[in-house]
Amino acid sequence: MKNTKQKANKIKPKIDVKIGQTLETNDIYLPHEKKDKPKSKSRPAIVVDKNSKQELVIVPGSTKNTPNTTEYKKYGIQYYRHNIEIEDNEQKPIKVNQKFRITKNSTKLPESEAIKIRTKVIEHSKFSSENRKKYNKFWKRKK
Repeated sequence: MKNTKQKANKIKPKIDVKIGQTLETNDIYLPHEKKDKPKSKSRPAIVVDKNSKQELVIVPGSTKNTPNTTEYKKYGIQYYRHNIEIEDNEQKPIKVNQKFRITKNSTKLPESEAIKIRTKVIEHSKFSSENRKKYNKFWKRKK
């Protein structure tokens, strides 16, 4: 009897993340080049797609208007970057965990807005060919 209670406590409920949900993450958990030292800065990330294993495709948010960002100014997101991410800094699929979490500041964008962002980043940005390769790699993973 005691063992079944212990096992029941260890089972975590599945968090169903919907397209358009924003997650809170830190720059150190996003992929970066070895020569660059990311700042320990928290930022929102918009979920623009997901698969059946709850692996996510995200677009990082930004607070600065740089050449590779687009102004958004809705739902608590000022700008978003023109790149998608499918893996964290350890080359593992992005999932809701300690690195990418839903917080009380996390907002929910309408799914149509998230699809517009995904389309802009994949088809109409400077890094569109690189983003398309990542997006195709995401869907070609073993399911």
